[in-house]
Amino acid sequence: MAKIFLKGGTEHTLILGVREAYYQPFFATNWTDLRIGFFLSVTQAGADDTITGLTEEVGTPPLPMLPSSDRFALGIIDSATGRTFCGYSNIWTGPLNVSTIGTSKLVSSDGGITTSNAFFWRPTNEVSDLFSLRFLDGNVIRGRGGDGSQLHLPQDTVGAGGYATLVAMRFQRPNATGQARVITMTVKQGTHSGDILYTSTPTQAILETNLESFPTTVQQLGPVELSQVPDTLYAYWPFHNSRLRIHCYGFVKSG
Repeated sequence: MAKIFLKGGTEHTLILGVREAYYQPFFATNWTDLRIGFFLSVTQAGADDTITGLTEEVGTPPLPMLPSSDRFALGIIDSATGRTFCGYSNIWTGPLNVSTIGTSKLVSSDGGITTSNAFFWRPTNEVSDLFSLRFLDGNVIRGRGGDGSQLHLPQDTVGAGGYATLVAMRFQRPNATGQARVITMTVKQGTHSGDILYTSTPTQAILETNLESFPTTVQQLGPVELSQVPDTLYAYWPFHNSRLRIHCYGFVKSG
């Protein structure tokens, strides 16, 4: 089960249990510009602060069909059905709630999609390294991200520049009434990376500053009309040998 770990003796860090989901409802009345960010890292299944030796592949290649319990997901869902998802995932094709193709992999990586160094861990799918962002609505894929949104989590804190990665998503709507279900999602667009920064001081102040000054070079999904408006944070780590750590998360309602 999840636990609170005192990293460095003072930082309250949420560590999810192995293959455990995290749900957190939120209230942001009549938003038209909502920004959500996380400071994240991973650690071993049996050690709260050991970030090495985490390579893993879930499923037997080539190209198995795996359930959603074997897929990484980080973003927002709706509490009414749990089937509308916007955010990061290593699903290749298909909705969040049915079996989809390809093994789930946690691989050693540089800051992109190759291995010029071993500074990071990167969740991916055996089918391709190029897609990591999704709009899912029931049994329909409303949008797929392309190359440039990959997520990386430190395995070498010196080489990475810190032990936590900041990732963020921006959700926008034309208005909060008649077009409340028409949503656009943007994340930072980089060279094989959607990470905003890496740090060993994952504070609320740093998070809020970066949400306020959201990256200007972005990858966009939508606008699409969803069946439900997401209202719950959702995080799930599908691996057996590692656990997801959430150092800090927060919201900025900019409109």
